[in-house]
Formats: sequence, structure tokens, C-alpha cells
Amino acid sequence: MKRIIVLSALSGVLALSGCSTLNNMFGNDDSGMHDVQATNKNTAPVTSKNGVLVDATNHMTLYTYDKDSMNKSDCGAACQVLWPIFMAPSNAKPSGQFAAFKREDGKYQWAMNGKPLYFYANDTKVGDKDGDDKFGVWHIVKTN
Repeated sequence: MKRIIVLSALSGVLALSGCSTLNNMFGNDDSGMHDVQATNKNTAPVTSKNGVLVDATNHMTLYTYDKDSMNKSDCGAACQVLWPIFMAPSNAKPSGQFAAFKREDGKYQWAMNGKPLYFYANDTKVGDKDGDDKFGVWHIVKTN
């Protein structure tokens, strides 16, 4: 019975997320697209590409989540499967609109004007914005 409930929940998550494969949900992400390191100055490694905020290393789109509050993420472990956090080093230095904050799970995450920043796991190549307006609460960060 427990297995049926777990499988039903998994099916629901896959249907809602729009994932095409289980590997996208639970596979190892060895693409390197979501593993972004800070610059030597430990400031937010971001840039603008085609009017959208992206990480400066891989140029992958960054998102905000409407349910977050100032320097506080409402995206827990299950959420992070699809919405990996834009991780920051513990000694990150604020710069302009960007600063890092310590999450409840002990990780550090970059934020813009206090809004935590995320990637979308189903964005697989530069320029993808497949998470924009997902569920009406996930949004790209426009830069122009």
C-alpha cells in the first residue's frame, strides 16, 4: 500500500512538472549547468543575456519564486529537484543588487534585491526559459 501511495505521488509530480524523463527528475545532474562558482571576489557571478539574468559561467537562465520572502527561500528539498538553488559561497560579498543569505538548510544562496535565485532543471541549453511563469509563480528576471 505504501509503495502505491509513493508511486502515485511520483506520477503526480512528474505530470505537474512536465518532465519528459525520470532522469530529469532523479538522475544525476552531471551537465555542470547548475554548478556555478563565484568569482574570485566572491561576488554574484551573473550577467545579462538577451535581456534575461543568467549565471556568468554557463549563461543559464535564473528565476525567482513568488512564494519566497525577503532573503528566505520557500523552496525545500523536494522543490530543489526541479528548481536548483543558485548557490553562493559562505564568504560571499554583497555587490549592488546581489547578496547571499544563509538558508534554513545551512546552504548559502544568491538573491537579487532579497529575492532568492534559482535555475530550472529542464532548461538544458543557453537561452532556455522553459520555467518562465511555471505554475504562475516562477519567473525569469528581466534585465532591460
